[in-house]
This record gives sequence, structure tokens and C-alpha cells, in this order.
Amino acid sequence: MIILLNTNDLTLTDVVDIDTLSNVQSKLADLVGISVVTADANGNPVGRFNNFSPFCQLIRSSKIGAKKCIECDAQAEQKAFATGKPTISDCHLGLKDCCVPIIVNNKLLGGVLGGQVLVDDQENPKSKFDIPKLAKELDLEESELAVAIDNLAVVEPEYLQDCVDFYEVLANYFTEMGIKSLFQQQLLKETQEKLDYERRLKYAELKTVEAQINPHFLFNTLNSISRVAMSENAPLTEEMIYNLSDLIRYNLKQTEEFPLLKNEIKNIRRYLSIQKVRYGDRLNYQIDLPNHLEDFCIPYMILQPIVENAIIHGIEPLAKGGSVYISVSRNEEDISILVKDTGVGFKKQQALKILEGKDGSSDGIGFLNSHLRLRDYFGENYGLQILNDETFSTVIKIFFPAFTDYNHYKNKVII
Repeated sequence: MIILLNTNDLTLTDVVDIDTLSNVQSKLADLVGISVVTADANGNPVGRFNNFSPFCQLIRSSKIGAKKCIECDAQAEQKAFATGKPTISDCHLGLKDCCVPIIVNNKLLGGVLGGQVLVDDQENPKSKFDIPKLAKELDLEESELAVAIDNLAVVEPEYLQDCVDFYEVLANYFTEMGIKSLFQQQLLKETQEKLDYERRLKYAELKTVEAQINPHFLFNTLNSISRVAMSENAPLTEEMIYNLSDLIRYNLKQTEEFPLLKNEIKNIRRYLSIQKVRYGDRLNYQIDLPNHLEDFCIPYMILQPIVENAIIHGIEPLAKGGSVYISVSRNEEDISILVKDTGVGFKKQQALKILEGKDGSSDGIGFLNSHLRLRDYFGENYGLQILNDETFSTVIKIFFPAFTDYNHYKNKVII
């Protein structure tokens, strides 16, 4: 389930630009020659009527007829939303109508509707209309109504499926627009929260690291979401956006300088899960955090830059991809985290230059910050180490004292 903004009062016009909607709808409808209208969750049209039959235009020109059409469209949307599938049903005048729901954040925002045809499943299907009665009921001229009925299309059942296929393309596109709009609103909101939070930060190094939510990663993830949204109907997209939203929320709202290992690892799982969607079979990962170590603390944002480095500089350049392994262990009074990858490999000389602050490139900023912050907190015996391993291209060891309360640890060291 996608969890972004509060969508209780969300409407279609809040997340979809109506001019864009109308233009896209018109161009595609004219291209395929199928009638279509996009309506809000109450059945009210929000865009243009494209390729509507003279009969439906005439019926909607009547105040009573328009009201019944809107009620009918709203019922079709609710039915499609309840079943989670496109629907083909009879309108209030017996024409076949199709509806594909527009659903964002598990909320019905509207639907793409059309059809407005009779099906060639009985002899003379137009004969069922009682023209004098219908004209009187809707306050229309009998002669106009008779001409409109005579011009109604009578189609084979397969035509309706073609309509549904077309409406699904439009509905998926509008749903994608809605998801992007929601995400942008959420990003703006949380960015503002981050700015407010940074004003209260006392630790300059934390500011630097927290600002490194990699834009390269964010925009590639958004592209992945767009692709999945077009080809996948909900589950994978929902999980991906859910993980990304939680990851950003955790990074922006984290106020603990020394969160629990289980919370940091959980956030790393979210990050890797998102990257797994992006890279597919090119990325595999495994995390081993023993239960008895979950409640030990770790300095905030020490681990994520190392994992990002393993993927961006290790796995990504390889066409075949690779794997990342993260394991946590305790040796007497210390915690060790090993981050291993089977990527292109890290030249030890280059790694040593980064740890010494002599590399000069921007690629190792997060790596160096993690190393220096560990040494600032715990002394020169702690930090990052580059290890040799025949099985893996790169092995980074993150090394720091084992403690469940930093103040208690600090007082113990002073004593």
C-alpha cells in the first residue's frame, strides 16, 4: 500500500493537471476513434467529451439526462473500484458503457469511461427505445431523439474489449501522473521539514552526511517507478514507493545521534530493496544481523554511504552486476560490520588515499566522513578498514565499540 500524503480529501484535480489530461485524452481518442470521457469519483466530467455519439450528447444536453448519466458513471466507477477491474455495464438507457478506475494511494479518484454503443446480440436492438416516453421524460424533441437513436452504433462484443484496452492505457497514464504528483508534494513537504530540522542541528558533520541523499539514486528510482507503474498494476509499484517514502522519512526525521542497529539495518533493507527493483537480476544482497545485536547502537548514517558506494562504484559498472553482503558481529567489547561486494573492485591504494583525505575526488566523501566521524567519536583505534578477501572484490570493515547507551559508554570511558 502506498503511504504518502493524507489522501482523505484528495481529488483527481489535486494530482492531475486537467489541461494535460484533456490534451492527452483528445489526441489518443482522435487517433483511435473511440468515445471517451474522464470523470471524477462522483461521475462529474473533468475533461472534454471526445468522440461522443450524437445520442449521448443529446441526452446530456437535458438537465435530467445529464444528472442520470453522471449518477450512472459514478456507479460504474464504484463497481470497478470494488472489483479492482474494468467493467462493462448497461447505462440507464441500456447502452453498453465501459469504465476503468483511476486509483491513487488506494483511493478512487475517478475513471475513464466510454463505449456508448448497442451490442449486436439481438434483432434490431434500437427498437427497445420508447421514443415518445423518453422524449417527454427528458424534455427533448421526439424528432431529434429519433435521429440520434437511428445513428447509434451497433457493434460486435469484441469492440467493447478494444474500448477497455484503450481506457486502461489512459487510466494507467493518469494514475502515474497522480503518483508522481503525490510524491513531489511529499518530497516538498519533507524537504521543508528537513530545512527546519537542520536549523536545530548542532553537529556540522551530521549536516554534511544528511545532505547526501544521493540525487542520482533518487531520480533513477523515480524513473524506475514510472516504468513499473506503466507495466505493473499496483503491488510492486506500491512496495517500491512505500520503501522509498519510508527511507526518505527516516533519513529526514532521524533525531537520534546513535540509533539502534536494527533501525539502521531496516533502513538499509529499504534502500537495497529499491535498488533491487532498479537493477533487477543485476543486484543481489544479503544481510545478517544476529538478534542479540539488534539493540546495540551505531552512529547515524555511518553504514549507508558504504553500501551506496558498493552499488554505485562497485556493482553498477558491471554489465552482469553483482552481490552485496552485510554482516554484523561482536568481538568482546566491539562491533564489526563487514560490507562486501563482488563489483569491479576497489584499488587499495585509492581506498587508503580516501581514508587519509588525499583522494581529491567527490566519490569518497561519504566514505571519508564515516571514517572520520567514527574516529572523532571513539578514537583512532576505530573507523573503517579495507580488508583482503579472495571471494569478494571489496571488503570494508566498520569498527566501533559495543554499547546500548552512548552517554553511559562515554561516562565509562572517562572514568
